[in-house]
Amino acid sequence: MAGWTDLDQGIRVRQSRRYSMNSVLLLHAEHWVVVDPGILPSEIDDIAGVVREVAPAAVTLIFTHGHWDHVLGRSWWPEAETIAHDAFVGVIRAKAKSIDHEADALASAAGETWPRPFSAYGIDHAVSGLHFRMVGPWRLVFRSAPGHCADQINVHLPEHGVLIAADMMSDLEIPDLHQPPDTYRQSLDALLPLAHGGAIQTLVPGHGAIARGREAVLERFEGDLDYLDTIEHAAQDAVRAGRAVESVIEELRS
Repeated sequence: MAGWTDLDQGIRVRQSRRYSMNSVLLLHAEHWVVVDPGILPSEIDDIAGVVREVAPAAVTLIFTHGHWDHVLGRSWWPEAETIAHDAFVGVIRAKAKSIDHEADALASAAGETWPRPFSAYGIDHAVSGLHFRMVGPWRLVFRSAPGHCADQINVHLPEHGVLIAADMMSDLEIPDLHQPPDTYRQSLDALLPLAHGGAIQTLVPGHGAIARGREAVLERFEGDLDYLDTIEHAAQDAVRAGRAVESVIEELRS
């Protein structure tokens, strides 16, 4: 359900009523971090209102990837520093018109309007690969997580056992692959030892319900891995049998 969830330790999640998209807030009197603020104007207003109530000394925005539904909240915090993948800016510049179109259609369907059209923006700190960074009091571990898209990152808070997983490991959506399945698998494999070792006790996907506890987290990994196995095996069987690609796709859809 849409609304706020308190994960304790100064971490809150706001879920949108559209696509069950999750925005994450890391709260501290001196420094707040907002991850993927979205998705409707009224919902970003709600997040901004929470930030204004505390008036922290600094705000940092993190964007997990450049898909339209994750990039719309920048203008609410024009003075905030920003963090994203080093390919992020190129993506939103190339797709600025389509991002604005999608955002406008979404708001119109909800009876809302944007205060201004979307325009591409730069970022202050580019991260890729494996990257450690202190953001105020928050120790964050960023990992490139391609597969869903090339410019995706996830964010791990090791002291809190929380993984902000971006558009991976949702309970609502199958893996949406914009790159080969093995690329997505490698992104999962980079995180799986942490999950097995108990370093991820809470998993916040980009869309859907939060997974809590080691076993629930591992179930999310297994769900995505099982899906990748299914489509890879189907493709291999089709090649061996000389079947048409279209028939395999139709079979997998069913």
